[in-house]
Amino acid sequence: MSAPALAVDMWTYKGWSISADYPPIPTRAFDWSATSPDYDADCDQDGFHRCAGQTLHAATYEDLLQAIEDAIVDGVDA
Repeated sequence: MSAPALAVDMWTYKGWSISADYPPIPTRAFDWSATSPDYDADCDQDGFHRCAGQTLHAATYEDLLQAIEDAIVDGVDA
């Protein structure tokens, strides 16, 4: 599969919300993240719980777009 073309709006891609964060950790694998359109979470006295959807991480914007494409093909976004 070829790499996807760059998105016109770099902060969303096929409904996924994209963000860039450069945490002070020794790996760059988490610099970019995307949250699926169906993401839902709940917070209660026991803490934070993901109810639906997925969050992906990648070292580069291009790698993140490919991870989104892979997640869509795998049916995560269905």
